[in-house]
Amino acid sequence: MAINPYGGGFSAPSQVTYLTNLRNQMNDLQRQLGTNQKSETYGGLGSERVLDLSMKQQLSEIGVFKQTIQIADLRLATLDQTSERLEDIRIEAKAATDRNNFELFSNGRTSTQTSTEISLREFMSQLNTDVGGRYIYSGKTADTLPVQSLDYVMNGDGNYAGLKTVVDEYNQADIGALNNGRLTTGRVGTQVSIAEDGVHPFGFKIDSVASGASNVSVTQTAGPPATLDIDFTGQPQPGESIRVFFSLPDGSTSEVELGVFGGANDPEFTFQRGATPADTAQFFQDALDSALQREANTELKAASTVRATEAFFDTAPKSPVPPGYQPLARVVPSAGPPVDFTTATSLRDGTADTVSWYTGDNSSGDPRKDSRATVDENLTVNYGARANEAGYREVVQALAGFAVADFSSAQPDNQKFYEAMAQRSYDGLTPPGSEASGIRRNHMEFSAVHRTVRDAETRHRVAEGSVKSVIDEIEGINKEEVATKLLSLRTALEVSYQATSITLNLSLSNYL
Repeated sequence: MAINPYGGGFSAPSQVTYLTNLRNQMNDLQRQLGTNQKSETYGGLGSERVLDLSMKQQLSEIGVFKQTIQIADLRLATLDQTSERLEDIRIEAKAATDRNNFELFSNGRTSTQTSTEISLREFMSQLNTDVGGRYIYSGKTADTLPVQSLDYVMNGDGNYAGLKTVVDEYNQADIGALNNGRLTTGRVGTQVSIAEDGVHPFGFKIDSVASGASNVSVTQTAGPPATLDIDFTGQPQPGESIRVFFSLPDGSTSEVELGVFGGANDPEFTFQRGATPADTAQFFQDALDSALQREANTELKAASTVRATEAFFDTAPKSPVPPGYQPLARVVPSAGPPVDFTTATSLRDGTADTVSWYTGDNSSGDPRKDSRATVDENLTVNYGARANEAGYREVVQALAGFAVADFSSAQPDNQKFYEAMAQRSYDGLTPPGSEASGIRRNHMEFSAVHRTVRDAETRHRVAEGSVKSVIDEIEGINKEEVATKLLSLRTALEVSYQATSITLNLSLSNYL
């Protein structure tokens, strides 16, 4: 049993208890000065502890929102930068596409093709941009590289056909074995006939005819297959012409004009008047065959290349699905051997053996919803992107179609084919009308979301300051007030110690 210095069986004097309390108060005030906190526990905050807990929960929620905003802001900033560059590439490539600049190098490629390929490589590289290992143009599958390498896309491998193979198949099927766009021509007496060689999606499709020639009657049958009969009932006059219009595979039209030789402004293709109307009809057919071959190897071939390129690159889901649509549509050749595409009559699904240039998420639905971020209470923003969206795909398609075309000297009429392809590439890089390009429209969507995210961040920053102020007011101290209390308490404690010391040192003799 411990010995009580003040006598056995009695509790400590009230003076000691008082001193102990003063000392505890002084220690607490010193702690408050050191930590700037009123209390080490919520219980010490009294009735304000509930409000303090509520404010800290709100502060935690703001922290979560700010963390989400930080991630979204970084990705949106990257989308902003890449969108700017993608649009610049489109504009630069469009400016460099000159249909009159036919400069053929020794490798069979033109200078414009070379610059187009450089632009295409950079464009596809931008579509493979990643932020912290997350590919921003890959939709939901952000861990998957969205775009294949250009060399693989162009050339494929032993198992999958690249763009060059697909374009070549379409070109053969559209131009046909006679190099005249899958048409047949013939003459019986004074009548020349033009007919499509069957019901299929390839080659020229006879649209209409405009005759300015006298003594010539024209009969057109819509078909399919469509036919056109031109009967020379007499002799036409020099300078008169006949114009035949054709629909092309890419939706455009072309015109073949044949004039009677001897006019003031003869067209490129003319025919002589013969001794008889039958002879004139033969001269007309000869000129027609030459004109059709020229048009087939220039305008038709360019249209065929555009259609093949679109079939290859347009891989986004369709809703509703167009009638007869087949993904990565490939030409079905005639039964071989040898394999012959010049007499093809149908297309097939090519997904099993054709390069898929885009390998990111390709599910149905809005690509923007592939990436979402909740940046405030009841505020969620969408900012997903896919490389095969129309705005990006149309530029890739326009550049790739021009880059893959063969303008070598071995090809007949290569300069006019170049002009036709250059014009289509230019048109593909040009937004319809005066509207913004697809890239710019997407960029505006991202910018609007980015502004929303940054506005939310500003609100959270203001709210965070207000909440912290309330918490500091509840938990914090007034240093001047605490210092004053501490000084007063120290004085009281010193006086009490002195008084207690004097009292404890009293003896009976001193007292008397």
